[in-house]
Order: sequence, then C-alpha cells, then structure tokens
Amino acid sequence: MMQLKRIGTAIVVVGGLYLLLPLAVFNFTSVARPYDEEYLGTREVAIGPKPYWWVPKAAWKLDVPGGFSYDASGWPFVVWKPLCLAFLKAKGYAPPAAWRK
Repeated sequence: MMQLKRIGTAIVVVGGLYLLLPLAVFNFTSVARPYDEEYLGTREVAIGPKPYWWVPKAAWKLDVPGGFSYDASGWPFVVWKPLCLAFLKAKGYAPPAAWRK
C-alpha cells in the first residue's frame, strides 16, 4: 500500500510540474517565430510563446540585430507542444512546417 502511495505522489508531482513550469519558461505576452518561415497563406507562422532569455538552449541562434531565432525542435517547444499549439490557435497563428504533417 505504501508503494502505491509513493507512485501516486510521484505522478501528481510530475503532472503538477508539467503544468506549472511553462509559467517559468515562457513569456506568454510575445510570440516565438521560426527562423525559416514567415507566412502560410495569409497567416503568420509562429512556434508558440517566446521562451525567456535565460532558458538554456531554447533559441536556435542569436541574431544580434533581430534578437533570437527559434526552431520547432527546441526543447521547450517539444516538451510543451500541446500548449504551444493551443497558444497558436488562440492567437490565430499558423504552426511551423515541422508540425504540419
């Protein structure tokens, strides 16, 4: 019984972290745009909310005049892909080509 309680606690903790960590990783007031796409038809292409600057390896590369460039294979976008897709749908952006299969 104690083993089952520990497993249940671990599942709740991991689930809670998955739901709460995006608040520390993403800045939901701005949009991360991919480095290699701009438009799909008439809609702008985006990957999701922009990660904060201090999140390691979230950006694809640093382009000093233009800021950061992003790729759909960046770890925050892969880990929270359902959240990113919901964000894009709510804001009216098109998903990147890597996610349109």
